[in-house]
Amino acid sequence: MKKSRTLILVFALFLFPLVFSCNNSGNKTEKPELSGPVNKIDVSIDGMSCTGCEQTIQTSVAKLEGIKSVTADFTKGRAKIEYYPGVTDTNMIRDAITGCGYSVKEFLKWNEPDTIK
Repeated sequence: MKKSRTLILVFALFLFPLVFSCNNSGNKTEKPELSGPVNKIDVSIDGMSCTGCEQTIQTSVAKLEGIKSVTADFTKGRAKIEYYPGVTDTNMIRDAITGCGYSVKEFLKWNEPDTIK
């Protein structure tokens, strides 16, 4: 009998609040769906050394308004980013990357050798 009371107490104190607090009814705001032309850039980044670095960069850049997609690769030291010009720009992307401790070497258009200025 004592064992069943303990289980009920554990459920009531720990599991019950956890189960019912994850109902997605918070004040989370979704980004509006954007449309229009998309710029695609390949960013050369110094300082990435693991998959955690990739995640940090992806999360930081994805928080910016106007980012369609971002994929970082620490083995290549690069990130491929699609963004909506006019909503965000390379300066904002650079700030997001440097703000989490990495440095940007250059921005390149996908499949083109010209550096974006």
